[in-house]
Amino acid sequence: MIDTTEKVKNELLEAEFYNKPYKFSYTSLNKLITSPSSFYKEYILKEREDEFKKYLLEGTLIHFLVLDNAGFDDKFVVLPDKLPSETTLIVVDRVFAENVEAIMNDTSLQLCDYEDEIDNILTDIDKHQSIKDRVKRIAKIVTPQAEEYFAVLRDKKRKTVIDSALLDKCTRRAEIVKSNLEMRDLLGLDLISDGKKYGVYNELELSIESENDMLFGYKGILDNLVVDVDKKVVRINDFKTTGKTLVDFSESVEFWNYWLQAVIYIKLVENYLGKVLDESWKIEFRFIVFDKYDQLYAYKVSEKTLTLWKEKFIVAERDATYHYESKDYTLPYKFARGIVEL
Repeated sequence: MIDTTEKVKNELLEAEFYNKPYKFSYTSLNKLITSPSSFYKEYILKEREDEFKKYLLEGTLIHFLVLDNAGFDDKFVVLPDKLPSETTLIVVDRVFAENVEAIMNDTSLQLCDYEDEIDNILTDIDKHQSIKDRVKRIAKIVTPQAEEYFAVLRDKKRKTVIDSALLDKCTRRAEIVKSNLEMRDLLGLDLISDGKKYGVYNELELSIESENDMLFGYKGILDNLVVDVDKKVVRINDFKTTGKTLVDFSESVEFWNYWLQAVIYIKLVENYLGKVLDESWKIEFRFIVFDKYDQLYAYKVSEKTLTLWKEKFIVAERDATYHYESKDYTLPYKFARGIVEL
């Protein structure tokens, strides 16, 4: 039973969501058609899961490292190898939580600027009280490790937190990509992007408004886009990692609905290059995949497969339109309509 206050809050959040046409990313569209209730909770009520999903992050991280860390520090923060003691973690977490607005507004603030707060928290949790000297008591908390952790908490509000093990793994894989001549060519790593002969775009953020009678638009951040003007070829490259082997990647495409991502990205690129492209141009899509053995392969999606995926996408849009228009986020489309039988 939802109380009145929560009901009003949910209604306000829903009204805010529908205030303007929504733009689906691959992630949000996949969530909507597979688990509408989870979509409603995460994207409408904004109750996002703060879960560190390495399998979703690795491809993006590898791509940043392939680009020689371009923009790395703006997007990621590395968790310290050695965390402070349990007591220190409790204190630092409370200091941050109780002063988060001031800390986020003034990046010069450090843990050592909160001596009174630290001492009060230590008293409250009854820790280090045998140390009568206030300065020494606070010094038990304000250590280099604690200051580093404090900085991570601040950066976590703006960046993605990763651990050193993941960074090491992705750094190794980035070097494999950079030393592979085929990959360098596909990604345009050695091309001069002059906008006339070649265009090479990395971490390209694109969006399109709702089309025709559609109630929503699309958005995405493309890992890599290479435009070869002479050959009239556009290459869309997306990094993926899998815990299985290369042979099994086709199963991952279906399980994670990566085909949704491919079609959305093609739509975005067609819109972005609309004034340039005509029927003489080709758009190629590739998943650049690392498997569990660090084997690397660029899967080119055939025209036949893309045609099938575009047909499936029409069905996905139908499902999304139903949920978006009816505001029914209980069950996936076919189940909500009661047309599933065994």
